[in-house]
Amino acid sequence: MKTPFDILGIAENATDEEIKKAYLQKIRQNPPERAPEQFKTIRAAFEAISDRSQRLKYQLFHHEPPSLSALLEYGLKTGTPQRPTEEIFTQVVTESLNRLGKTQN
Repeated sequence: MKTPFDILGIAENATDEEIKKAYLQKIRQNPPERAPEQFKTIRAAFEAISDRSQRLKYQLFHHEPPSLSALLEYGLKTGTPQRPTEEIFTQVVTESLNRLGKTQN
């Protein structure tokens, strides 16, 4: 699955100005009259990461969380016990927060 960064052709640490510049360039290449689906995809990507706050939301909550069994398997590998990486820990916390949000609605 392509990320908004991939769609706009920029690095994940791009500045607001770089993101806007890449967005405008992509829109010029794919105007809504000529490529409506690509335009929608580009617009959605830009909206997802258009400023620092939006990028933080995207980075925190738009990752595919690992299944509990995969996490347990990783943690219980034979040999030396493994501590989950920061990425795996973040994904598990994100999954828990998402579930919590769904049960409260």
